[in-house]
Amino acid sequence: MQNTTTLNLFSFNCRRVDYLKVFKCKICQEGYLGDAPPTHCPFCGAHQQYMIEARDFELQEYTLTDVSRRNLKEALNLEVSNAEFYFCAADRADNVADATMFKRLGKVESEHASTIVKELRKQSPDIIRDKNMCSNMNLDNLEESNQRETNAIRHYTRFLGEATEERIKEIFKAIIEIEKDHLSLTDGRF
Repeated sequence: MQNTTTLNLFSFNCRRVDYLKVFKCKICQEGYLGDAPPTHCPFCGAHQQYMIEARDFELQEYTLTDVSRRNLKEALNLEVSNAEFYFCAADRADNVADATMFKRLGKVESEHASTIVKELRKQSPDIIRDKNMCSNMNLDNLEESNQRETNAIRHYTRFLGEATEERIKEIFKAIIEIEKDHLSLTDGRF
């Protein structure tokens, strides 16, 4: 009797890509490799119109006004607090879908904080991932998430109206859109 070994070959259905492009988010300035821009920045959540080919990326110089500086500092505090809340809520979620959502939201809010410190030209703050600042009840955290996003939209709308720098207007406009997307994740769930 002869031993035979059978080699199983797996075939993968891969879509052929002629070449990858390098995209860059106009909001968070992170890069993305793909044959097309993503529908949303995988880092900060900015909508597709903010994803441009990296070779076309250029930031114009500007001087930050005192009003925008103050508003960016307030925005930074909001984003850090929201990120810390989401990391706490992720740890206490009672199901994998909400834990995943909260963790991703924590990362997105952290990226918003990173974006803001770039404009303030300061060092990124520490975001504490195990801060005790959320409920042990998932439903309560869903409701608080909705309140936090609503509060952020209200603040960013005011900041947008007070901004005179085109770059700052673009950031606040994009973040308002992103926060509205976040609201849709919790609407009607509590």
